[in-house]
Amino acid sequence: MIILEGTDAVGKSSVINNLNDYKLLDRDKKICKLFDFNVSLLDRVNKLNEYLNNNKNYIIILVNNDKEELERRVDLRDTIDEYDRYTYLYNLLYLETYLYMEKNDLLRNRIFMVDCTGLTLEEQTNRVKEIVDEMV
Repeated sequence: MIILEGTDAVGKSSVINNLNDYKLLDRDKKICKLFDFNVSLLDRVNKLNEYLNNNKNYIIILVNNDKEELERRVDLRDTIDEYDRYTYLYNLLYLETYLYMEKNDLLRNRIFMVDCTGLTLEEQTNRVKEIVDEMV
C-alpha cells in the first residue's frame, strides 16, 4: 500500500482523485498521529522506523511551504476545525521529520517527499505518479 501523508489542505485527496487507477491511501492513523506538537522529533522518527519494520507500506509525504497558500486552501473549506488552523505548523513537522530521516539515511527507500510549494495540481499529481511508477 502507498500512503499519502501530509497536513490538511496540502492536496492529498486531490492527488488521489487524479490517480484513481492507483491504490493510494489518504493517511494512516498510526502515522498521522505522530505529527503532533506533543511528539518529539526523535519519537516521530523512532515510531516511523517501527512502523516500517512492521509492514511493507510506502509513504509519500506531501509538503507545501507556502503558508499563505495552505491558509487560503483551509479558508475555502465549509468546516474548519482546530487542527486546520495550525496546518502550516503541522506541515513543518512533516518536513522536519523527513529531512532528519533523509540526513540520517533512515528513509529505506520507503519514505518519499513531494514539495508541492508553487506546483499546480497537475504538477503535484505528476510528481506523485513518478514516485509511484518507480515503485512498481
